[in-house]
This record gives sequence, structure tokens and C-alpha cells, in this order.
Amino acid sequence: MKNNSDFNSKTLFDLILQLGMIFLIMGFCIKLLLPFTMPILWAIIFAIILYPLYNFVQKKLKGRGGLASFLIITILLLVIIIPTITFFNSVVSSIVDVKDQMEAGTLKIESPAEKMKDWPIIGDKIYNFLNSASSNLEKAVTDYKEQIIDVSKIILGSIVSSGLTLLQIILSLIIAGFLMTSKSSQNLATDLIRRVAGPKKGEQVINITVSTVYQVVKGILGVAVLQTIIQAFGLFLCGVPFAGVLTLICLILSILQIGPIIVNIGVIVYLFSTGDSTTTAILWSIFFAVSGLSDNILKPLLLGKGASVPMLVIFLGVIGGFMMSGFIGLFVGPIVFSIGYQLFDAWVEEGKAHTNEEIKTSTATTTGESHDGVEL
Repeated sequence: MKNNSDFNSKTLFDLILQLGMIFLIMGFCIKLLLPFTMPILWAIIFAIILYPLYNFVQKKLKGRGGLASFLIITILLLVIIIPTITFFNSVVSSIVDVKDQMEAGTLKIESPAEKMKDWPIIGDKIYNFLNSASSNLEKAVTDYKEQIIDVSKIILGSIVSSGLTLLQIILSLIIAGFLMTSKSSQNLATDLIRRVAGPKKGEQVINITVSTVYQVVKGILGVAVLQTIIQAFGLFLCGVPFAGVLTLICLILSILQIGPIIVNIGVIVYLFSTGDSTTTAILWSIFFAVSGLSDNILKPLLLGKGASVPMLVIFLGVIGGFMMSGFIGLFVGPIVFSIGYQLFDAWVEEGKAHTNEEIKTSTATTTGESHDGVEL
């Protein structure tokens, strides 16, 4: 009896020690991977999206998967990096030019138009600053020193954040390239899902995940990006101020499924209140009206009925993703949250079907017993 007690105590101690070591190693590994959580999620999404293209290119290259992945990722990186480098070079050169002109005392700011006062909320403040700067730049810099420092910090923070986001996207694309070519990684992910959810449910989880990624990317993010590109074309060409900021707002509103109609109304009002030509304002108004409704054409072309995910899920995914991970979270948030919603919905539907089956079985049994009683 005593030997059994000692044996059980030793076995329990060994089990606790083993579990402790496992949790310690798992915790350490999770901590190491935490900084790479968002790039890895992005990489998985990229790999799922690009996999049909990868298969097509691989077939054209006679089965050389590594070369196909390299070509796809290289082209995407060039498409992202070259415009970004051009943009940052333009910003840096503009800052250097302003600095050189200030040091030489040749920097001049034109007097603002009186119509600028009519801009809502910020019109008077911007007009007063530009008017003061145009007459006496040094005095304006001294008077608005704190505001200039605050704005400079915001701009610098935005540039740093944009740089970090760009690095995350580059890293995600590189990881995605390896995921597409690595059969072991694909098998590991599939086996893990099947191990956690079971053989039958594992296949269902995989199918739901892949289909949801395609639905959200094509039906929501794809449409939002295309609509924003159309909007950006008009915003930059019509000469509206803060076109870059308005473009970002249009992207967020399009992802939220609200559309850029709010921005377009403000732009149209601005064009009619400040423009010299009524005909030009009318033409741009028609363009922005068509652009604001373009998602009604793009959605059927890309996905038919659109993503079968409620707007509230997309909204919460976008807001939560942005709060958690900044700009890149605008895209990752709705995808991950939509996958979670679809899996939860499938679980609820499965439980409902099981309950209905039990009710039918119970009803059939009760009916059979009733018939037996009548025959007796």
C-alpha cells in the first residue's frame, strides 16, 4: 500500500514537472513569435490569395515552384518598393529644399485666398497662419512654434509608422513565398488543424478559412482598394487640398462598406464654393458621383453577391485591427475576425442540426409508442 502511494506521488511529481517544462518552452516560443504575429498572419493571407497564381505560373514553368514563387514575390516587392522609394525621395527633397531656402532667407509663402476662410472647422486657423507667414515668416514661426512642433511630431510619427508597415508587408511577402513552395509547412498547418478539430471537422475548418479569405479579400478589400484608386485619381487631379488624407479616409470608409459618399459630398461642395468654372465643378461632381457608386459594379464583377459576412463583423474587424496594429490592421482585422465569425457560425449551425435531429428522433419514437398503445 505504501509502495503504491510512493509510486503515485512520484508519477504525479514527474507529470507536473513535464507539464511545467512544456508550458515553459511553449511560453518562451510564443514570446519569441509575438513580434512576428502580424507579419505571419499577413503571410498566410498572402499565400492563400496568391496560391492560384502560383499554381498557374508553376505549370507554365514546367513544375519549377521555387522559380514561380520567386518571380511572383519579386514583382510584388518591386511594385511596392519602387513607388515608395520615389515618394520618400520626393518628401526628403522637398524638406531639404525648404530647409535650404529658410537658411538662405529666400523662402516665400504666397498669400492665401480669401475663400479659404469658408472651409469648415479649420478654415480660419489655416488662413490666419498662412496670411501671417506670407507677410513675416519668422514671426509666424515664432507665434505658432508649439503648433508647428506638434504637427511635425505627427508627420514624423506617420512617416515612421508607414516605414514600419512597409517593412512588415515586405517581410510578409517573403514569408508567403516560402509558404507557397514549402509542402512541409502546408502539411504541418493541415495536420495541426485536423489534430485540433478532428479529421472531419478539420477539413471543414480549412475550407471555411480559405473560402472566407477569398470572399473578404475579393468582395471587400479588393473592391475597397479599386474604389479608392478611382477616388485618388479624382482627388489629386481636381486640386482639392489634403488629397492624400482624403484618400486614406475613402479607403477606411470603403472597407467599412459605408463608401466614400461622405467625402465626395464635401469635395463637391468645396469645388462649387471655390472653383472658378461651374462647368468644371459639374464634371468633377459627375465623376465623384459615379466613383462613389462604383462598388455596386465592382462587387458583382469580383464576387457576385459579395462576402457572406455581416457588415458589423467587418466594422468591428476594421476598427479593432486598426487600434491593435495600425494601418496594416485595417486589412488583417476584418479577415481574421470574419474567419472567426464563419467558424463560430458553422459550430452553431452544426449544434442546431444535431438538436433538430434529436427532436425528430424523439418525436418519431413518441409517435411509434402512441401507435403501439392504440393497437393494444
